[in-house]
Amino acid sequence: MHEENNKTIENPESHWWLAKNGVAEGPLSHQEISDALNSNRISLADYVYSSIEKDWKPLSAWSEFESGTEESALQPPPVPPVESYSIEPLLTNPRLPPMANWICIYTLQISPWLWCLYVIAGITYGTDLDENAPLVGVEAFAIFVSMLVSMGVTISLFIGGARLRALSHSGPNIIILSIVVATAVYLLFFLWAIVISAMADQSHFVSKTVAVELFDYFVFIVALSEGAFMLTSLFWLRRNARFLPLT
Repeated sequence: MHEENNKTIENPESHWWLAKNGVAEGPLSHQEISDALNSNRISLADYVYSSIEKDWKPLSAWSEFESGTEESALQPPPVPPVESYSIEPLLTNPRLPPMANWICIYTLQISPWLWCLYVIAGITYGTDLDENAPLVGVEAFAIFVSMLVSMGVTISLFIGGARLRALSHSGPNIIILSIVVATAVYLLFFLWAIVISAMADQSHFVSKTVAVELFDYFVFIVALSEGAFMLTSLFWLRRNARFLPLT
């Protein structure tokens, strides 16, 4: 038996995959893994994958190596387990596809900062109508309601992103509902702004400096890009949410 095990270990067709921070490196032979272990480039706590047993285990859990066919060796292994990461990702989940992780990054990190940008822009530059315009109160009320709605959507997106990262079924549903509500409300406010601009006298509009106009243009481009990503996320989740590894 001992001789058979040695023969298996020394078989050049033995193939293994090494997990380092969620990336599968391989195929590797038994000798290559042994050399890396002896040179302290890897440790017994690192995960390895067998092309025969189709399983990830710590290196210390393998008592012997088995050879596999060339066909099975060339097949890439599944995603390494979360335990193979030296540090668990803060905003993403290695079990999710790239687009789902980008949605997590947007909802958990980018969206809150964009809301702060919009609030700062609204507070700093105020209304487009001067204080003596008859409709200035209506515009100020619209801006206030828009800030409240955007805050609610941002909080809802954050909750949905956190649940998506945790592989919860409710995550995509919350994100989809938040995007639908945000799209409907923002379209309503856009039509409202058009009506106010059409009803107001041109002499009641506040004159803006070049710096203010450039900042408004920057905020508009950011908001347009965010809207495009939100709609892309909406269609992607509606089509692919059922294929995600959610529990």
